[in-house]
Amino acid sequence: MKVRAALFAVILLLGSKAEAQPVVSLVTLLAVKDAGGWHIDGEVEGTGLTSAAFVPPGRPALDLPCESGPGVILCEREEPSPPAPGFESLAALLVDFPAGNWQLSVNGGVRTATLPFDPESPDGFVTVTNPADGATHVSSTPTVTYQNACATCPFLEFRIEDAATVGDALEIDALITGPPPLPSGQLDFADFFDAAPTPLLVGDYRLIAGAGNGSLDTRAFDQGVGPAFEFQYGRGAELQSHSSFSVPEPAGAALAACSALLALARRRRARWASRSSAQRAR
Repeated sequence: MKVRAALFAVILLLGSKAEAQPVVSLVTLLAVKDAGGWHIDGEVEGTGLTSAAFVPPGRPALDLPCESGPGVILCEREEPSPPAPGFESLAALLVDFPAGNWQLSVNGGVRTATLPFDPESPDGFVTVTNPADGATHVSSTPTVTYQNACATCPFLEFRIEDAATVGDALEIDALITGPPPLPSGQLDFADFFDAAPTPLLVGDYRLIAGAGNGSLDTRAFDQGVGPAFEFQYGRGAELQSHSSFSVPEPAGAALAACSALLALARRRRARWASRSSAQRAR
């Protein structure tokens, strides 16, 4: 009995270790410039992830906090972290976060890989022209129109996020890739979704547009070969522009609310009139 119990314990232990093996689908390492300056933006996406870290050449490790989402775990970090200002230039950023071979460590070293990082700044921005910045009567399923002024960018990124939580409550993305220069154009709201689109709720939103100069290729971890050890790796530099817009209540809902307020006001006036008549009768 003791031998059988020990055997089952070993089987359970091996099974738990097998389940704990991480599978990474996407890794991105970008130098990003927005209104706050230049910063490092790193992400690791997959399943079975408990921790992730980037190690720049000759610098301390950058640990990436991980959060679980629907069917995926995302580990991400922005450095310097907001609200701290970014670096004034890409050259200044690379002093603290040097170009060269970065090390990726997943789940405390269970998976490791060497990743080249050699960002070059894009030569222009992508600008959203619709919805206009500050627009207040935007559809709940907006079409995004943009002008691309980057001749060297093989990808354009667009992100809509709720302004109240800065993307914690809602964040949807669309990515355009191809040989540069990419043309100007527009995105249907459905392009932000893999399945049927969900209309935006009433509220305020931010729209981030990024023009990226970089590459996407397949890399592998040091611990094995085959699809289970491979992942997509995107690296480079991105120039971002930010705008904002608001989705109002539907006209019918606003009219119904107005009618309800008028009806309430009439009832209040009627009650005050009846009270005044009773007082005069006395």
